[in-house]
Formats: sequence, structure tokens, C-alpha cells
Amino acid sequence: MTDGTPMNDIERLLALEAIRDLKARRDQAVDRKDWATYAALHTDDFVGAAIPNMQGTGGKVAAAALEIHMANVTTVHHSHSPVIEFQDRDHATGVWAMEDNLFWHSSGEKQWLRGFGFYHETYVRGADGQWRFSFRRLERTHAECSPGVRSMAVDFSGENDLVGAG
Repeated sequence: MTDGTPMNDIERLLALEAIRDLKARRDQAVDRKDWATYAALHTDDFVGAAIPNMQGTGGKVAAAALEIHMANVTTVHHSHSPVIEFQDRDHATGVWAMEDNLFWHSSGEKQWLRGFGFYHETYVRGADGQWRFSFRRLERTHAECSPGVRSMAVDFSGENDLVGAG
């Protein structure tokens, strides 16, 4: 795939737009619970460091874990202000500012979580020319939750005494 020649400006801009589109399609797939699309956006060796109960690697494994974890949860994801860096023509890393909102019911009570932070990701362009996620880690810098939900979020701000990972 990589022949060692640097990307020209047009190639770099096209790759940036392809990765931005990839991210938008990922966020929409999660919010729409479109797990087939979600799986297809990830490599077969994808590692999801922020996916609860993910046993193994790959887009299909990640999608299956999220389908169970998010079965009764409505989500709204916002990703913006990316910093994307290319290692070569077919490999890139990105950090995206994020906000995620999760809504569900527990014991008849409406519950919610609103998180802020960063997605740390790596991307690989496949032989078919398509960019896919190969790694993602969520770093929440702040989270606000309905009462009793603190175990679902990580909050590194120090303002909340949260435990667990989400």
C-alpha cells in the first residue's frame, strides 16, 4: 500500500475529508443503532479501549458489544475540532473533542449521562482505498449524571468522585 512518497496537498485534503466523513458515519451509526454500518467502519483488528465487555478485536466484535450495552439507551454524539496527523499515506491518528449524551430508564426512573472529553483514534486506509478505525480510546474530562449513575462514567476533572468506565 504505502510506497514511501509523501502526500501532495490535494491528496492530504481528500484523506482529511474521508476521515471526517468516517467519524460522522460512526457517530450516526451509534446513535441510529446501525450496527452493520458501525462494524464496517472498523478494521478486523480494531481495538475499542472504551467499549464495555468487548471480548476480542474487530469491528464486528465491537458492534456486538455495543449492541448489548446500548440496547435500551438513546444516544446523541457530537464530535468536533479534530486534530488529524498522517504517519504516511495509509495511516493516521486523530484526537476529536466530544460530547456524548445517554438517556435510559432504570427502575422506572429516567436516567442520563452527559460526557465531555476526547476521542483518541487511529485510522488505516485499506487496499480498497477506504479509511477505517483501527483503535479508539475515550478520555472523558468531565461528566454529569442523573443521581445514582456515577458508575457509568469516568471523569478526570476531579470535580466528581466517579468510579468505573464507560
